[in-house]
Amino acid sequence: MQQDRDLSFDVFRGLAMAAVVAAHGFGTVYPDDYSSIGKWNFYFLLAYVQPLLFTVPALFFMSGYWSSKRPINSLRDYRFFLARKLSRVLIPYLFWSLVILGYGAVKTQRLDVHAIVLKLLTGGASYPYYFIIALVQLYLLTPLLHYVNHRRCGPMLLFALAVVSLSALYLSRVYGVIFHLPLYLPFYSWIIYYELGLLIATNPNKTLFPEKARLFILPAALVCLLASEIEAAVLVSKCNNLPFAISPVKYSTFSYSVCIIAAFLIARERISRWPKFLANCGNYSFGIYLIHLPVLNQVAQLVRRSETIYSFQPLYQVTITVLTLLFCLVIIGLARKVLPKTFCVRILGF
Repeated sequence: MQQDRDLSFDVFRGLAMAAVVAAHGFGTVYPDDYSSIGKWNFYFLLAYVQPLLFTVPALFFMSGYWSSKRPINSLRDYRFFLARKLSRVLIPYLFWSLVILGYGAVKTQRLDVHAIVLKLLTGGASYPYYFIIALVQLYLLTPLLHYVNHRRCGPMLLFALAVVSLSALYLSRVYGVIFHLPLYLPFYSWIIYYELGLLIATNPNKTLFPEKARLFILPAALVCLLASEIEAAVLVSKCNNLPFAISPVKYSTFSYSVCIIAAFLIARERISRWPKFLANCGNYSFGIYLIHLPVLNQVAQLVRRSETIYSFQPLYQVTITVLTLLFCLVIIGLARKVLPKTFCVRILGF
C-alpha cells in the first residue's frame, strides 16, 4: 500500500500477516473439541499462539512509521493526509464488510439494518476488522501525536496511557469491573505502538539502541515470551479466561511485542537479503488481512475432515496456515491480473 516501498518493512509486514493467519487458526478449533483432542493439544495451542501475538502491535507500529513520511504542517496537509489514508482503508473495509454482512443476511434470511450499521461503525462484520477502526481513529489523532512527540515528556505520557489501558483491561476482563465509555474507542490499547512508529520515522538518524543494549534485545524477547506463556497458563487455570489468555493486550505480550519491534529495527540495519515469500505477503498484506478469515474457515473445514491431521494440532495448524496464505496470494494475484488496477487497489484493497 506504500508508494515508497522498503523491502525490510515488506518482509516484517509479511511475517506479521503470516502470524495473524496462524494466530486465527486457534479459532478454527471448536471449544467442544478441547477435551476430545486431548490436553496436550490444547496446551500446545495455548503456547503456540503466544509468540504470534506481536502481530497487531507490529502492524500498528508500521502504520505509524509510514504515516510520518509526509509532514502535517497545516490544515490543508491534514486534509490531504486523511483523504489519502482513509480512502485506502475505509473503502475496501466497507466493501468487504458489506459482502460479509450481505452474505449473512441472505443465509439467515434476515435483514437488520440497525445491526448492520452498528457493525460497520465498530468493525463487527469480521472480528479482525477492529484493527481498521482503531487505525482510522489513530489517523485522525496523528497531528496531536506528532505534537506530543515533540514535547519533552510526551512519549512517556503515552507510555503511561498504555499501562493504564492494560490495567483497565485486566480489571474488566479478569475481575469483571465494567467501564462505560461514551464512544467505541479501541485505539487506546494500541496508541503506544503507532506512536513508536511516528517517533522512529521522524528521528531516523537517532540511535535508539546503544551497541551494548542491542545484545540484550533477543534475550529480553525470550524472557518476555516465557512470561507471556506463564501469564496465559495462569489466566486459563486460575481465572478460566481463555479469550484474554490468547489476547495481545496482556502485560507480558506488550513487553514481548516491543522487543520484537526493536529486534526488527536492529536487523534491518544489518540484513540486505530478505525472503521473497514474506516480501510478497507484505506486498499483499492488506488484501490478506481483509479476506483471510473466510478463506481460513473454508480451509479449516476441508482439513478437519482428516481426523489424523486434526487430532495432531501442530500439523493441523501449520497446514491451515500455509494453505490459507497460498489461497489468499492466488486470489489477490488473479484479481490483480484480471481486474482493473484501480478497482483492485481502491475497492478491494488488493
